[in-house]
Amino acid sequence: MKPELITIGSCTLDCIIEVQDILRFELFDKDVVKKYTAIEYSRKLNVNDIRFFPGGSGANIAADCAMLGIKSTYIGVIGKDFSAQICLEDLKKRNVDISHIYQTEEDNTAFSAILKTEWGKDRSILAYKGANNLLTPDHIKEELFSDIKAFAWSSLTTENGCKAIEKAITLTKNNGGLVFAAPSMSILKNNPKWAKILIADSDVVSMNREEAEELTQESERYYALKKMLDLGPKLVSITDGAQGSLVSDGEEVIKSGIYKVDVKDTTGAGDAFLSGILLSKLNGYSLKKMTQISTAMSSLESMGIGVREGLPNNLSDIEKFISKSNLQQDISSLADY
Repeated sequence: MKPELITIGSCTLDCIIEVQDILRFELFDKDVVKKYTAIEYSRKLNVNDIRFFPGGSGANIAADCAMLGIKSTYIGVIGKDFSAQICLEDLKKRNVDISHIYQTEEDNTAFSAILKTEWGKDRSILAYKGANNLLTPDHIKEELFSDIKAFAWSSLTTENGCKAIEKAITLTKNNGGLVFAAPSMSILKNNPKWAKILIADSDVVSMNREEAEELTQESERYYALKKMLDLGPKLVSITDGAQGSLVSDGEEVIKSGIYKVDVKDTTGAGDAFLSGILLSKLNGYSLKKMTQISTAMSSLESMGIGVREGLPNNLSDIEKFISKSNLQQDISSLADY
């Protein structure tokens, strides 16, 4: 069966470590405050809780969309280890086509250690890219894209990985599909040349505030939004945690707050937000409804510990959540900024 959506990006086993016996400090540099967590040198800390969840942006987007009925295929490289088996089983359980995942003994499956502390819902991540970095253009098969509706990519930083994404973008556009981008800080910092090339070739780009600032060198969200649109995408979103989001199609700007939910873990919330945009674009929804669905997706994701948790498996449940919840939204013109 031909996929409607193809994704490329990381496929990772996430290890979420909850720890309280850890230090926190802040550094002030003029108007900038940087927050740090720290482990005292040569000290053993007790862990309060530890859990393992399959993750990775590319795999997350495929899983989120597949659960909502979009025929989704993930393309990537993983190892032949215990992490790989967990990742494959979870994707298969969520109805993602895994026939284009390549396993290798050259490297291990990507792995992330995620530190959760008592100081709020944000987290620090130690990420090992592993076999993700082995993807090449040869893994991208032309015939797979013949009936494609959407292609979504997240960060790979190697030359071959970026060329593989570029090839998939070209095949998608040649077949009339839309290109969705969720570039992370890793490509923005480690391969900015390719980041700008791939973003310019994408139809929709979604980032968090820190990523948008890194790309545009603008700390003000509206200015960052305009600079991102100037690069070429037709629709741009910037998420900002508890501060909500900005979404613009180059004409309207919708500033949205957040739904009042019990936030337990924000891991994967950005991927859920992009998945909501993708679902909305394929269904032809208005910009306002798109932002409601995307915000609902990220909110529901944040209510469970681990990625892909808390999301429904049908659109009607999302619409019920929206109808029973309040979301502050302000609509303005991009020309006003």
